[in-house]
Amino acid sequence: MKPINGFKAEAPAAGFEMLPKGLYVAGIQNVRIEGEAPDQRIVIRLDIIEGPYTGYYTKRYNSESQGNSRYEVKYKGDYRLQIPDQSNPKRQHYDWDYKTFSGAIWAIEDSNDGYHWDWNEQGLKGKIVGINVRQGEFNGTPYTTIGRLESTKMMQAGKVKVMNDMKPRQSADAAPASSGPAFTVVEEEIPF
Repeated sequence: MKPINGFKAEAPAAGFEMLPKGLYVAGIQNVRIEGEAPDQRIVIRLDIIEGPYTGYYTKRYNSESQGNSRYEVKYKGDYRLQIPDQSNPKRQHYDWDYKTFSGAIWAIEDSNDGYHWDWNEQGLKGKIVGINVRQGEFNGTPYTTIGRLESTKMMQAGKVKVMNDMKPRQSADAAPASSGPAFTVVEEEIPF
């Protein structure tokens, strides 16, 4: 092999720091509906607006996007909220969807004095809400994801606990673990 002129071995650039699990105050940056009726979700784009991790999701997205032309980079602060619809043949747990949707809307209402949900998703822009960030593991790699929306008032009063870690998961094409906990094969979008 021919030497490269001026070559110097260097450590690769460190990846973006993983957001620690915990409770954060976030601002709603944008909102959109994805999917076709009756299987639709509200996608709420969030970013942290208080504390040492202010702007975390935007900074991470910009860092991962810089010079990355080969792969689509996903914004990690998107929270997908299934819109409950009893006529949706793809969803078997209407009660769960309803409870989750209702809880998320209540958290936004309670975090914003005078705001009342009026079925206009664009009215959510600019509102604040608490996010409960939990930790998971996929193919042995740890990550954190937004697990639930929380009332900022309840968070400030100390009435909200950080969600438990998720069970480790492994893709169907990954080599089986030689030892340790059993993994569940999941076919869904992974949040990292």
